Amino acid sequence: MLVSLYTSRVILNTLGVEDYGIYNVVGGVVSMFAFFNSAMSSATQRFLSYEIGRGDFVQLRKTFNATQIIHIGIAILIFILAETVGLWFVKTYLVIPPERLEAAIWVYHFSVLSFMVSIIQVPYNATIIAHERMNVYAYVSIIEVTLKLLIVFLLTWITFDKLKLYGILYFCVVFIIAVIYRIYTRRNFQETKFEVVKDKKLYKTLISYSGWNLFGNIAAVAKGQGVNILLNIFYGPIVNAARGIAMQVQAAVNSFVSNFQMAVNPQII
Repeated sequence: MLVSLYTSRVILNTLGVEDYGIYNVVGGVVSMFAFFNSAMSSATQRFLSYEIGRGDFVQLRKTFNATQIIHIGIAILIFILAETVGLWFVKTYLVIPPERLEAAIWVYHFSVLSFMVSIIQVPYNATIIAHERMNVYAYVSIIEVTLKLLIVFLLTWITFDKLKLYGILYFCVVFIIAVIYRIYTRRNFQETKFEVVKDKKLYKTLISYSGWNLFGNIAAVAKGQGVNILLNIFYGPIVNAARGIAMQVQAAVNSFVSNFQMAVNPQII
């Protein structure tokens, strides 16, 4: 948590208020599509935990691969929406200084890629949680924090557009962390070996379960990122920077609390 607060301050100083605000609002547009993924995340962990409890390895493997295929589909859908409707919205409605529009588009594209990697990674993270390997999260979190600190130092050393560089480096961190989780799960959990699942009933069960969470997730995303976009349209990126700092503090505290909660939550919620 302390590292997150420290890096937020240094990144703000390095990027500048305006660029920091641009990064937050552009990333917020991508996050508007998160309700698709959020609705499926809880369902993925729930069904994996259920099959582990039953001890049915065949069904566990089918469930994992079904959720993986669904998340790949969600990632493709979000990519299409983000690179068409989302990109049009960024260019047309967001208040971005003309001289920073190119950098903002760079950040937008890399934010989309980062988001896609995170979506595809959900079944693997859910598998680790379902098997209650919380120590893995602790070790990987240390690596992630170290990489984010490295971003801070690279931003101050490399003479390149800081906003573009931050978008690229953040994507690299997301990708590296995803690869680490992927390697761990592939080596430790046999059910993560990919195979095509054609069980329509299983897909229907997974999607229908997540459908109950869809409306709540839409409201949560609209409340968080919708406000950010409205602030940009009416007040500009500097106000987004101020809200971005506040949200970073909130995210750091929430992350600190949720890590404890994750460890004590029952397997099936």
